[in-house]
Amino acid sequence: MSNTIIKLENALFKGLSTAKGSPSVFHNPISLEIKTNERWAIIGTYKAQMMKVLASQYMPEPALSRTYPFLNKSIWPQSAIQFLEFKGALPTAHLAARYEFFKDEFDETTKKFVIGNVNNNSRIINEDLVHEVFEKLKLQGLENRWVMGLSNGQTRRARLARALVREPKLLLVDDPFLGLDPTATSVVSEVLGSLAPNPHVVLGLRYQDEIPDWITHIAVVDETGIITQGEKSQIKDQLEELKSKDLQLKQEQLSFNKEKLENIKKLFQKDGKIDYSIPLLEFNDISVAYRGQPVIENLNWKVHHGERWHVRGDNGTGKSTLLALITAEHPQSWNSKIIMNGEPRETGRHNFFDINENIGFASPELHVVFPQSLTAYEAISTGYLVSSFVPPKNLSQEKIDRINTFFKEFNLESIKHKEFRDLGISDQKLILFIRSLIRNPDLLILDEALSVMDDARIEQCKELLRHYPGTILSIGHLDSEVPDTDRYIRLLGPGKYEIGLK
Repeated sequence: MSNTIIKLENALFKGLSTAKGSPSVFHNPISLEIKTNERWAIIGTYKAQMMKVLASQYMPEPALSRTYPFLNKSIWPQSAIQFLEFKGALPTAHLAARYEFFKDEFDETTKKFVIGNVNNNSRIINEDLVHEVFEKLKLQGLENRWVMGLSNGQTRRARLARALVREPKLLLVDDPFLGLDPTATSVVSEVLGSLAPNPHVVLGLRYQDEIPDWITHIAVVDETGIITQGEKSQIKDQLEELKSKDLQLKQEQLSFNKEKLENIKKLFQKDGKIDYSIPLLEFNDISVAYRGQPVIENLNWKVHHGERWHVRGDNGTGKSTLLALITAEHPQSWNSKIIMNGEPRETGRHNFFDINENIGFASPELHVVFPQSLTAYEAISTGYLVSSFVPPKNLSQEKIDRINTFFKEFNLESIKHKEFRDLGISDQKLILFIRSLIRNPDLLILDEALSVMDDARIEQCKELLRHYPGTILSIGHLDSEVPDTDRYIRLLGPGKYEIGLK
C-alpha cells in the first residue's frame, strides 16, 4: 500500500456543475502531497475550497492530477471520505424541539442519528465501534436524548461520531472547534489526534484558531492557491507573518473612520425616554427541567437597561435554555416569575410577538434554518418582522435607507443582491448580525453571533456595538468573539451559578 494519502500535481479545479470556460477555483495550479505519517491542517481565506478539493468535490484538470494512492483502485474516493463542515448544527424545523416540547417527523434519538438509516442499504453496524465512539466523544448518557435537544457542543460531537461510525479511510473536518468551550475543544482535539490511520485526518482551521500539538504539517491558501506549505515548525514564523498581514489588510479595509462612526450613531437614535429605575429583565427563582431532570434551578437574576452581559458556561449547562426563556421560544417561558420592563409574563396578557418586538437575536440555530435563496438585502429586511423569514413588502423610505446605510458603512454593497447561499461564512454571519440590529432593539441577544467571522469583521462589529445604547446578552466561548461586556453570569449546573462584574 502506498504511503501517500493524497497527491495533487499541477492541478486546477472547477465545480462539478460548472459551465465550460468558467474560471478555476484557484488562480494557479496546485501541487500538494499528504503522506500517511503526516497530520495536516489547511489554513487561510480559501481553506473551505481547499478542503473540498481534498474531499473530491471539485473536478481536477487534468483529470489525473488528483489521486488517492493509499486507496485500493477499486474504491471510489467519495465512498471512502467523510467531509464535515461545521457551519451550523443540524437540519431543523422548530426551535422548540431543543426543549423536548415539539417533535417533528425527522427528530430522532442521538444514537439513531449517529448510526443513521441502515434499512435500505447493506451497511452493517459495528456496535463495538458505536460504543467506543460514544465513550471517546463523551456522549454516554445521551443515547436516548432527542438529537434536537442537544447543546451546540453536544451536537458537534454527535456529528463527528456519525462520521466515525461509517469507518471512513479519510476524515476531513472544517472548523472542528468552532463554537466549542475549552473543555469540549480539548475532547474533540484529543479524539481527532488519536484516530490516524483509521481514519487519516485533515483539519481546516481559521488563522485565529490554535493549532493542535499533533498537527505536523500546514498548507496556507488564498484565492491564488497555496501560499506556503511544509512542516509546522519550519513555517511557523511565516504563518504568523501571513496572519498579521491578513488582519492588517482587513482592518484597513473595514475600519470605521469618523464620518462612518457618525453615520452609525444615527442608526441608534431613539425617540422617548427609558425608565432606568425599572429592570429590563428579572428572573425570580426560576427553575426548568426536562423529563424531571433539572437544567436551571432557583435562578435569580436582574438585567438593567444598558448593561452588557457575558453569559458563560460549558456546553450543556443551560445557556441556550436561558436565552430561550427570554425570547419565549421555550415552552416554560410563560411564567410570572419572568418579568420584563416591570410586567410579569402571563399567558393571555403577553404573546410571542409582543415579547420579541424589542429583542434582536442571532444564533447558530438561526443560521442553520435561514433561507438560502434570499439575497443579502432581503435577509436583513426580514429583521423588521418578528420571527419571519419573508421579506416585508412596501418598506418605508426610512427603513430602506437604514438597510442601505449598513451596507455602505460595512463595505457590503458588492454582495447586496447575492443570494445568502453564495456568501462566504463570515459574510453570512455578518448579515445575520446586522439583521438582529435593524430594528434598533432594546435588547440584543448574540448567541455566538461573531464566531466564524474574520478577525477584522469581528473588530468592526465590536466597534459598532460600542455605540449601541441598548442592552446586550452575549454568549461566546472565546473572549475574542465576544463584544465588550461589563458583567457576567456563569451557569455551572442546576442550582449553581455566579454573577459578577468584569
